[in-house]
Amino acid sequence: MFENILKHIDLLEENRNLILDMWMDYDIIQSKLTQNTINITFFRDKFATKVFDFTISVVKGEQKIGDCPVIGVMLMLFKKKNIPLSDIFIICVHFKNAFLHFTYKNSILNNNLLKELSILMDYNFEGVINEYVLLYYKDSLIRKKPIAKVTLVKEEEYPEKIQKITSAEIYFQEVNIDMDLVAELDELESDTLDAINAEETLGQNTLNESANLFKQYAKVLNTMYEFEELAYTLTLLGDVLTEVDFESMIEETKFMVDIYLKAIISDLGSWRMSIFISMEAEDIHYLDKTLLSSIAQIQMTLMPQVESTENEIEFF
Repeated sequence: MFENILKHIDLLEENRNLILDMWMDYDIIQSKLTQNTINITFFRDKFATKVFDFTISVVKGEQKIGDCPVIGVMLMLFKKKNIPLSDIFIICVHFKNAFLHFTYKNSILNNNLLKELSILMDYNFEGVINEYVLLYYKDSLIRKKPIAKVTLVKEEEYPEKIQKITSAEIYFQEVNIDMDLVAELDELESDTLDAINAEETLGQNTLNESANLFKQYAKVLNTMYEFEELAYTLTLLGDVLTEVDFESMIEETKFMVDIYLKAIISDLGSWRMSIFISMEAEDIHYLDKTLLSSIAQIQMTLMPQVESTENEIEFF
């Protein structure tokens, strides 16, 4: 499918960090992220790297184009910050530009490679833009918009991502789930809530217990393709809770994080019960957006502050 890119896949993977640095080093990227109060290093480490890895996996045929689990997580955070769609476009375009810049500098860019890179990136961009619009306007018609025909990619091979409604009862019949792992989550939830309730205000122990719970949830969900996006979100939240400087956290932030942690754990518990225990949920994704929204709120609250000046960010 992407034969010309595959010829240089080793070179691209070996220079992963350099290409990411190119992306982050564009002045306009630093400007857009900074003016939207997105820490550049945080964005690079938590999102940009995952987007790069997904792109490579699409080229290798390991993932379907436009189906990146990290995108939904990233866009939910962007929505919380009310980032304009035009800024999302700029961020996406310069990821493509970084690839083109790298291939040109290494004298491997030709018409065939340019064509494949453009299709690879543009199809992913289309999915990003559509998903962001859906977050705001809930316009189901956009999902029905046909993909433009191109000579390289067959339309039927990459329909736009439509999340079909599947009941818990049907889902349980279709997949092999390790219920022992699911049962362990119940005990972890209880222990974590006990740790939270034992402290008058948010403490370091609460953060550690919560991070462990979310990472265990992610471990279980990662075994199920349908919940990759939620799994990544929980992994990212666990990382944020682990890395946050608790000593410098102000009381108002502790109060808000404490509230959101309790809400997320409660929602996860209800979701787990209705999906895997009672199996009464009519849609296994019924709570996805609520969970993503709450998690994005904590990430936004705990995200490192933006760098003081753009000029201080030098990658190469």
